[in-house]
Amino acid sequence: MERVEACPGVGVNPVRIERSAMSLACEFKLHSPELPLTSVAADLETVLHVEDVTWGPREFPALVFSAAGVDPDRLADRLDDRPLIRESVALESTYAESRYRVCLDGDPTGVYGHLVELRTYPVGATVSERGWTVSARFADRSDLDAFRNACSGTDVEFRPLRVFETEADPADDYGLTAAQHEALLAATRMGYFDIPRDADLADLADELETTTSALSERLRRGHRQLIDRTIARSS
Repeated sequence: MERVEACPGVGVNPVRIERSAMSLACEFKLHSPELPLTSVAADLETVLHVEDVTWGPREFPALVFSAAGVDPDRLADRLDDRPLIRESVALESTYAESRYRVCLDGDPTGVYGHLVELRTYPVGATVSERGWTVSARFADRSDLDAFRNACSGTDVEFRPLRVFETEADPADDYGLTAAQHEALLAATRMGYFDIPRDADLADLADELETTTSALSERLRRGHRQLIDRTIARSS
């Protein structure tokens, strides 16, 4: 069942609301030249695909993203001369696809901090020269409204594209991304955590169609999120 509503405070254009159950998912655009990686996407005239967003060192966001069909040397040069990027590490570096982890030296718009305060994390995003297109889950409409209001107090323009209710993702309770959740479940199912192991990192990477370096990063960050949301929270 679905219906169309206008989102309050964002003009008269209707936003499609699809009714299902449990939690609220939203796809939206964030427009601002100050958002991370927008200048990199503009210089390279491409779209970057963000795979993971977490807290990095010094409580600033750390991103894992990929770019296809881009000269890897040009990409490395653009990342090196951006003042907001404190560190960048190449996970893969080919013309077909490059994957990087970048640690930011700040959160100039405060957008990611607002998402964290609401216990909401992006589950997918792309970056263009104009800004970010993001998919994220919110606990309910009030949390979505709180995020929209927080954006209105910054230079970031919030534009909702699609909002729909969906069954709650069990990973949401622990701050895991969909990729981290999938990797941890696959590792458990295939015996990666068993002693002795029934599968190694290469076996798991083949199963998930990714690289061992990217998967290792995903598992470590997933473990960190689980610890932060469970035993570390009670200490």
